[in-house]
Amino acid sequence: MRRLITILTMGGLLAIGPGMVFAAGPNHAGAHTYDWNLSGDVMPVPPYGSLDIPDSATASKLLVNQPNGKVGAMVTGVMNGLLPNTTYTVYLSNPYQPYHRASVAGSYTMDVLYAGDHYTYDLNLTQTGAAIGGTLHDPYLPGTLPVTGTITGNNLSFSVDYGAGSVQGVRTFTGVIGSSGALSGTWTQTGTQGGGATWSTTSGTATPAGGSTGWTGQLAGTNPITFTTDGAGSGSWHHNFVSPAPSAFSVWVNASAGTVLISDNVTLD
Repeated sequence: MRRLITILTMGGLLAIGPGMVFAAGPNHAGAHTYDWNLSGDVMPVPPYGSLDIPDSATASKLLVNQPNGKVGAMVTGVMNGLLPNTTYTVYLSNPYQPYHRASVAGSYTMDVLYAGDHYTYDLNLTQTGAAIGGTLHDPYLPGTLPVTGTITGNNLSFSVDYGAGSVQGVRTFTGVIGSSGALSGTWTQTGTQGGGATWSTTSGTATPAGGSTGWTGQLAGTNPITFTTDGAGSGSWHHNFVSPAPSAFSVWVNASAGTVLISDNVTLD
């Protein structure tokens, strides 16, 4: 879930205590709001997302103002919906590329190597989160069998159960998603037929996982900022960038055990 972060015009670098109320300030040209994201919405899960607080991204606000004068940019977060009476740390950070999970849902033609010969199968995959489902059509039976498996990053594993007493037993395919979207890897089976070798897809395209997979690092020339929420889970923080301000950055908010909120990338004129 995403929400706005509001930046107010205050001088200097300071952490504002809980319960503080901001007076209305002047309306400066060039003020922009940026969305907050729950950490698991823009970074891989796991490890991100385990500490996310539902609705905190929509309850909090961030605003960036570029006034005239010596201050290059003023950044303020008005935080709500967090845990009460809790200290959080704000990291002004380098920009990031939002992470997206790999997707293998679709139809494929598989080339499976066995005992030096190539065999062709039709594979139809579905995906819900990290779980893989679907069917594999084996024209050499003939028959269509259910597929079950998982995907982690760009690595996948799925199995097909040919049934008790079959010479194949359970056939398991492990592999990776290549940069082109093709799937490939190795396979084994538990039945009396034995064997195993390599497999790859000759048609169909998956989408590899992509984007940043972790914190992009502290923005040069900045220090962490801490703030403590009040009994309602609210608090505020502020930072002034003295000219020249960075052209782009992101804001990360951490609890003691890890990240809870990540802003959209902020771009400055």
